[in-house]
Amino acid sequence: MPTTEIASNTEAQASTSLIRWPTVFQSIDDDVSIDDWEERSHDTSLKVHMVAGSFAGLVEHVAIFPLDTIRTHVQSSSKNVSSSSLSSIETTIDLVSKRGAAFLWRGSMTLAWAVVPAHAALFSMYENIMNIGLPGRHFHFPVETHCKEECNAYSGQRVAFVGFIAGSASGLVHDLIMVPAETIKQRLQLGYYKNALHAINRMALNGGHSFYRSLPITLAMSLPYSSLMMACNETIRYYINPTGTYSLTSFLLAGAASGSFAAAATTPLDVIRTRLNTQGLERAKTSTGELGAAPRHFKVKYHGFFEAYTSIARTQGLKGFFRGAGLRVLQLGPSCALSWGAYESAKHICSTINL
Repeated sequence: MPTTEIASNTEAQASTSLIRWPTVFQSIDDDVSIDDWEERSHDTSLKVHMVAGSFAGLVEHVAIFPLDTIRTHVQSSSKNVSSSSLSSIETTIDLVSKRGAAFLWRGSMTLAWAVVPAHAALFSMYENIMNIGLPGRHFHFPVETHCKEECNAYSGQRVAFVGFIAGSASGLVHDLIMVPAETIKQRLQLGYYKNALHAINRMALNGGHSFYRSLPITLAMSLPYSSLMMACNETIRYYINPTGTYSLTSFLLAGAASGSFAAAATTPLDVIRTRLNTQGLERAKTSTGELGAAPRHFKVKYHGFFEAYTSIARTQGLKGFFRGAGLRVLQLGPSCALSWGAYESAKHICSTINL
């Protein structure tokens, strides 16, 4: 079917909810068939975004969790060490030798109930804002077309800006769900409590303030992280995959690069957040009877951002704010790659089966 006939058939476009491509493509060879075009719709249902987002969250969560456990142990320690990378290696060896490899997944199930709704909300919010800020950003282009200038109706600066806004909003709804689960998870990672329910009960008996004590610093860290990550991700995809067609390689590369950059930039805030979540708790020890039990003589060590910041600066100096930076990059780079790859793949499959 000639492309000019497609462009003029407004009724057919309305029925399929497909976005009209720029007029520069209306002169493409008439021999191109409709089967040669990559179909992308701007009105993918909320259900598809939620299903794909939930799947992406679970894949990311399960695959990267051991690195998260090691990072929690490294950042929660108040000991002054000269090399955080050496500390990470020593921590890993020590944990596996004393507790077994399975201990690296301790607390993983705690996040399972929160990961699904949090990522469903995150990706749904992201898609909605991107569609509002960049209406019609996914066009119908021939799969064989390789162009950069013509394939994008918007400038790279606008794509980055809208991605930044989408990252902020989606990060907010994500964190409101995840913060309590993260607090429970990190204490389980240190070896305290029998399970998540035990942790919830004991923390609730102490007033329940611990569930959201780290919310301000989490938002202060997560919103810049999400904004930088999504702005970077959208910008990279804008240049390496200008047609917006399904390309797993481009999703993985953009996700890894954007996740690594944002992770490195926000590490100091992540260290403070971990301190607020763990409140100076070190690894639970068998000798004290705390392994698998509630911490003894627990007291709130840091009441807020400035107390945690001052303590780290005084005892560890500037290096203390970058403890676990390598682990954070190693964790969130692949994590973002897996998350975006899984999300776009799930969305592609849902579209293929007309979910």
